[in-house]
Amino acid sequence: MTNNKTYYIGGSQFNVLYADITTALTDVIVSSDDTSISMSGGVSRSILKAGSHAIQVDARKHKDLKVGDIVVSTAGHLHAKYIFHTITLNKEVDLVIDPKTLELALKRILELGKSLRIKSIALPAIATGTAGYDYKNSIKAITEVIGGFLKDNDSIEEVNLCLLKRDEISREQMNTLFENAVELVSIKEQNQAIKSLLKEANESLKQNDKVDTEMVEKLEEGLVRISSLEKEENGIVPTKIPELLNDLSLLYNLLHSVNSNKHEIEQLKEDKKVLEQSINYQRTALRHYEIEKAKYGGEMVPFRLVMSIEDAEKEINSTQEKINSINIQLKSFIDLEG
Repeated sequence: MTNNKTYYIGGSQFNVLYADITTALTDVIVSSDDTSISMSGGVSRSILKAGSHAIQVDARKHKDLKVGDIVVSTAGHLHAKYIFHTITLNKEVDLVIDPKTLELALKRILELGKSLRIKSIALPAIATGTAGYDYKNSIKAITEVIGGFLKDNDSIEEVNLCLLKRDEISREQMNTLFENAVELVSIKEQNQAIKSLLKEANESLKQNDKVDTEMVEKLEEGLVRISSLEKEENGIVPTKIPELLNDLSLLYNLLHSVNSNKHEIEQLKEDKKVLEQSINYQRTALRHYEIEKAKYGGEMVPFRLVMSIEDAEKEINSTQEKINSINIQLKSFIDLEG
């Protein structure tokens, strides 16, 4: 439960990291602060300490700030190009950002990053520090807004959610909440892409002179299973994962035959979507196994559980290698075209 996690949404990575945000190697670091940009607590204080007072001096050039505003400043000594200061608190009137305003602020952060042509961004659990915003609402807003943006995003390649232990909630609880939220958002968004591919393959088969009825039925069953998965309230059910991975394996092979007349670049992109969906499911399975293993406290762990973890790790590594290989092939096309 302490390892960093990577999820794929659209063409981007959504990373859940357990690290000091000031060490993030990203173009933008997001801070959470008050209307005076005092940088006196939580994440903002850490950014000020690590990046120098030049950050605060630059940010304070902006006047008459209100809750929900985003201020861009230099990043001082930090690796990032910019600090995005999210105004979440007005101490003078004891006003804390509300859910709707937080959602709008998150959207502004992403749109601003897009306009500045940044490739990567790191953000904390916004407003859950000094502002005292409910962390569950923050989780919901962050994951849903970012997930929705990345689904159709063609600019930001990497979003890093940096988490630290909080006093009012254990690290394990917070990690689990964020991992579940990001996991479900990523899988929900990619299910839409997989569903489109399944439908496309299904229609292609039906239009052939000789219809493979069995294949069509399998694809339609896959559509039903993915639809039912989206309705799960408590996350992915581990027992369903092998069947879903079989569906994806079937689709991966099928797309080569039914879409053989398409441009190779498009085919590679479709294959990549399938593989990214697979690795999301595989990571989900591994996390469930790790949780089950933790219950034994390191003693008398069943052999079948140890083997399941090893197998899941091997599958993840194998799938990641395939994704990396496709990325290299896609890059070669881009280089040639350039």
